[in-house]
Amino acid sequence: MRSDTTPTAGSRRGDGLLTRLTVADLMPWPAYRAARHARRQGLIEHRRERSVTLGPFMRLQFEDALTIRHQIQEVLYIERSAGLDAMQHEIDTYAPLLPDGTNWKATLMIELPDAAQRRRELPALSEAAHHVYVDIAGLPRSIAHANEDQADRHLGRPSGVHFLRFQLPPGARCALLSGAAANLGCAHERYAFRHGIAATTIERLCADLAPPLSASAPSAAAPAAPMN
Repeated sequence: MRSDTTPTAGSRRGDGLLTRLTVADLMPWPAYRAARHARRQGLIEHRRERSVTLGPFMRLQFEDALTIRHQIQEVLYIERSAGLDAMQHEIDTYAPLLPDGTNWKATLMIELPDAAQRRRELPALSEAAHHVYVDIAGLPRSIAHANEDQADRHLGRPSGVHFLRFQLPPGARCALLSGAAANLGCAHERYAFRHGIAATTIERLCADLAPPLSASAPSAAAPAAPMN
């Protein structure tokens, strides 16, 4: 089993992108307990570089093999689970959050610290989570698929956490990998925000994307302008 901070044993595409974790990527429970504190600062920085704020109440944490591996290790640590079956169960549970080279995966958190405000605003914001998108100038929007494990789960029961998949077509992936700017937005009437994604963040997120087999960035596409 791995004892460092970079998972390598799982399934990789031909371009080297890690798309699936295996038990061999996880640290044994005693080893993780010993390394947990030392690993935390590096993970905080990694997450910060992959986090995007949308409007005043939403924050998206874009997931990758490192963040998902950490989530799995934390669950196993808290539950004091060391068996192979428990490890595989958590790998299977979190597998849908690992990008496959054609998409971005994100955990969307609705941050409303005041209880009264949560009761008032959370229903509409939960609906708004189904209208989040990424856009690049000259290309169609890539609207996120929300909560695919149970698509209508949060419509009847508002939640502060949603799981999103941004499926990026070849032209969008090619444009991003070629340095195009992008916006993150929400098309819901109660939460109509649109912000430019920082260039440094896009650079980090491009590590999740595999080059298309045959696509080229639109020659007329200008950088997407940030808009509040």
